[in-house]
Amino acid sequence: MWSLQRAAKASESGSPIPTVFEALNRVSVDFRRGQLHLVAAAPGVGKSVFALTLAIWAGVPTLYISADSDAATQYARAASMITGHPVAMVQAAIERNEVEHYDAAVDGARHIKFVFDSSPSIDDLNRQMLAYGWVYGQWPQLIIVDNASNIYSEQEGFAGLEEVMDWLHQLARKTSSCVVALHHVTGDYETGDIPVPLSGLRGKISKLPALVLTANRVFGEPRLNVAVVKNRSGLAAANGSFGTRLGMDLSRMWIESKLPAAR
Repeated sequence: MWSLQRAAKASESGSPIPTVFEALNRVSVDFRRGQLHLVAAAPGVGKSVFALTLAIWAGVPTLYISADSDAATQYARAASMITGHPVAMVQAAIERNEVEHYDAAVDGARHIKFVFDSSPSIDDLNRQMLAYGWVYGQWPQLIIVDNASNIYSEQEGFAGLEEVMDWLHQLARKTSSCVVALHHVTGDYETGDIPVPLSGLRGKISKLPALVLTANRVFGEPRLNVAVVKNRSGLAAANGSFGTRLGMDLSRMWIESKLPAAR
């Protein structure tokens, strides 16, 4: 048993990782250690690019469970994101085997360790966490799960998804890692061009995360609308009416963020 004072001082839980999206920070959104966060959107909106942007520019030791995207895709995205080159240019260079420049660029993301199993179980991820701790002598400060529904559970349907979320919640609490899981939305919002309320999450798995963001494209504008539908540490609106907009250019894997001084 702990007093509140001792518990707070003994753990980094609750402290934010470095700010990447300043526009989100201005509306009281931070990604915090020891907490579970959920980012939901329709396919193709940009949630995976959002997550990779967070992982690269936060610059903290990161474990990225990339079940939804393979290694070649993540390499091309990271190289495009870091260099500012169109992702099509990066992919063409890969096909020509002319990647020295991009290899040097993605070395800037060496703080991120990836797991590319397409359907890992909770036991698999437990082993990955233990391996990370054994090799690096610490837990990752940021864990990204792309995406939650790709994690295998022996329970069927939404019960399995709830089991995964419960495990991720415990993982954040026990390791003091900032855990960010990506997720899908219900059919009504799969067009990707209208704001998604809290009720639009597939499986209604909003109970455990401390922060839930939903995202949609802005019609006719190169922007990503990010709605804050749940936020234990600040403002939110469950109907999707509160949030901010981020500039976006997916041809270059760019989402408006706080970039390092030199790119």
